[in-house]
Parts: sequence; C-alpha cells; structure tokens
Amino acid sequence: MSRRPFLAYLDEAWTRLLHGRGRSEIPDIINWADIEASWGDVRKNVVSSLRKGEVGPDYVEVIDLPKNSVAVRPIARLTVHDRLIYDTLVFSIAELVESQLHSSVHSARWGNNGKSFWSPINNWVSMQKRGVGMMLKAPYRLARTDVVSFYEHIDVDTLAIDIQSAGATSWVTQHLIKYLRMFQSSSHAWGVPQGPDSSAILANLYLLPVDEFVHRAGFDYLRYSDDMMLFDTERESLRNALLEINAILRSRRLTMSTTKTRIYDPAQALSQLESLEKDAINYGIKIGEVGAEERLYKLFLEATAAEQIDRDVKFSLFRMGNVKDDRALGWALRNLKESHHLASELLRYLECFPERRLGIGRAYISTMRLVEDHKYDHLEQRILQSAIRVKIRSVKIRDRAWAILQDKNKPSLPREFAARYLGRVSTIADGQLLRRQFENESDANVRRALLVAMYEAHSVSRLLLKRLATSNTKLTWVSRYLLNNPRVPLPR
Repeated sequence: MSRRPFLAYLDEAWTRLLHGRGRSEIPDIINWADIEASWGDVRKNVVSSLRKGEVGPDYVEVIDLPKNSVAVRPIARLTVHDRLIYDTLVFSIAELVESQLHSSVHSARWGNNGKSFWSPINNWVSMQKRGVGMMLKAPYRLARTDVVSFYEHIDVDTLAIDIQSAGATSWVTQHLIKYLRMFQSSSHAWGVPQGPDSSAILANLYLLPVDEFVHRAGFDYLRYSDDMMLFDTERESLRNALLEINAILRSRRLTMSTTKTRIYDPAQALSQLESLEKDAINYGIKIGEVGAEERLYKLFLEATAAEQIDRDVKFSLFRMGNVKDDRALGWALRNLKESHHLASELLRYLECFPERRLGIGRAYISTMRLVEDHKYDHLEQRILQSAIRVKIRSVKIRDRAWAILQDKNKPSLPREFAARYLGRVSTIADGQLLRRQFENESDANVRRALLVAMYEAHSVSRLLLKRLATSNTKLTWVSRYLLNNPRVPLPR
C-alpha cells in the first residue's frame, strides 16, 4: 500500500465519520467538534499508530440498539482513533472487493470513487425498484432469505483468507485481522463490528461464494448485505437453490434464518418489495399533486393499525413532518414508549412542530417517568437529545437527567446526553455539582460530556482545561477545543 492512497483512505474515513449520515446510530454530544478542531494532530496520531502496527481497540463498548419493540442488536462503540484505524484499513481494500461484485449486489458499493457508498438508502431503494421491475416483466416466484446475526458470526480466520485472496497486501491483511481479533477479545462482541459502515464492505467479501453460485446457476438475483432475493418461475428450482445457499453459508460458519426463508408465489412476491404506491406518493408530494398528502396519511393509518409495519411508519412520519402534517402527532406522543425502537423517527417528526413544544415537553416528561425503572436506555438518550435540540427547559426533565447521570449501572450514552442537558439548563448549584460528578467519574466518555456540561454551565476553570489540554488523556482534544471559547454545537 503506497503512502498516497493510505492517507487518502484515512481522510475518507474521517469525512465519512464527520459528515456521513449526520444522524448516527451512536450520535456524539457535540458532533465531534473537538476532533474537527484538532484534526491535524489527531490525524498524525492515527497515521503513527498504523505505521507502527498499533492497531486494535483495547476496549469496546457494546450498545444494545433496539431492533424492534423487544429485540436488540449489538452496536460497537469505538473511540474515534480506533474507528479511523478500522475504516482506513477496510477502505484500503474496498476497490479490490468492488471489482469482484456483480451488479446484483446493492450494498456498500465503492463505484465512482466511493460516492455511491455514501448513499445506503438510495441503494436500498434502487434494489427494491429493480426487484419490482423483474416481477412486472415475468410471473416470477420469489425466494427470500437472510443470515442469523450475520455480522456477529463472520469467522475471522475465514475472512483472513478472503482478504488475502482478494489481492490485499500481507500488511493490510495482517493488521486488519489483528484488529478484528483484538475487537473480539476486548468486548463480548464477536465477528466484525456492527455500527461502522465499512463493515459492510467485509460483509460483501464474505458472501462472494453465495453470489458466485447464484450467478452460475442463472437466477435473477438481488442482494443487500445478507438480505437475498432469487427470482424464478419454478418453485423447485428456487428450493434447490436455497438448499445449496444454506450449505455454502454453513461452510462459512453462518446460519440461514428459518423464520425469514420463504418462497412466495407471484401474487405474494410484489408485497415483499417496496410498494409502488410509495413512489407515487413521493412523486405526488414533490410536484404538489392534489391528494398526495391524503394518500400519505392513509399509508400511515394502515401501518399503525393492527400490526405495525415499521418501514411504512418511518416512511410516513418523515414525509408528514416535511409537509407539516400534524395528524400523526397524537399517535407519536402516545407511542413513544411502545414504539421506542422508532424513537429517532418519532422524535424527529415531533420536532417539526416547534409551536407544540409545551405539549411535546409534557409527553417527554411522562414517558421518562414511565420508563424510569426499566431498560429503555436508548429512548431516554434520544429524548434527552431531542430536548437539547429543541431547547425544552424543564425542571422535571432536569431531575430525571440527574438520576440518569448518577446511575453508573447505566450505559454511558444516555449518561452523556444527561450531562449535556444539565449543562444547558443548569443553575449555579448544578454547575458545582457537575464538577463534583466529574471528579468522581471514571468513564472517559461521560467525563468528556461532563467537561462540556461544566463549560456550558460556566463552572469549569481555564486552569483545569489547560492542564487537561497538555495531558496524555482522552480529554486532551475536548479541553483544547473548549479553551477557544467555542459556541458548542447541538447534537444532531
């Protein structure tokens, strides 16, 4: 790997982290403003670690992100330093992986200098439309399957062979596998990290044998990560293909999902793909077509009646918020707890109506009371994040934020956002208590959040910031940033 692309991939990794999706699954309390302010020095540290072979995280926090109302998926929270090292190593083999992929693969594509990699939603929609097009041309049956806990069950030893076979240098292979092994040994996670988008590149590499079999067999085929769709007129042909795919997956230490593996008749197959009605609604709203908003509201009502269809709720709420349609407000306010896995979408919709801030604030308070003694950490974090963004000042939310911050049995993320909220609404007494909390806190991420909170509460001394800014700790960058008296950005 030459010096020039090496540095280019690092810069790509940083740009992706800072500006990528904007609304990360693991948001930062200040949008990495401290890292951005010291990027030159941070970059030198990452380059130095890579050149010395000092790769792999010493500690990984695994956050249980709600997948639905009861299930979770483990998201790896890496430090910025460790995340940049991982992304840089993976990005350095992205073009090699890309050269092996068929056009049927729609996830993590690296074409156009990586530009398409930045548009996962567009790529997903493109795949759905392509599937609909196939179904409209012929009376296809559809076989659909995916892998159980895919990222977690990727075998690192098998992946090492794949990376080298793709043409990666021995240096990249050695350091990337070293990183993944340290990732597994430093947490209760395994496989490849969930969270970083770069892991999707390794996922594509790992499923190449499945892609190759399907194409050799001559099926029309679409894949997004481990979500696989095969099209054929004959049911037995599809069944035989699924059996062979299952054998290939098993040889790679993966298990096909029994609950999601099915063959659909032509009449059922279209319903498995994104509805053409959504395209019509999108276009109608774009051109201001009469009745488009009513069709959107109807879709929302259908999605929230009886059995909730999460993807349709997300689709509806995002667009209803954009057109300022408040007819979903009541449902959103009532269902913050029951639909906590949709918290990001629900809260973003509510934020579209600042004139209803008092009522929304009351809903936040009542919801936080309801979940107080239960495991709704993600919902609490998202409510605090929203309350910061829309500047809801509430004594009751402040009291709950203190309780969350002081509960060291909680994950760090809700505690960080509790600290940031307290810094924004603090009294003089709160400012002093935040300092005491800082002195007794051991978690580095929470200490960083507390330092920001103390700054916003005007209770941090420049002497402390100067001392920390010259220290070799995880508070160096944020201390340097705060010494410049910035206006700290609100979390996205």
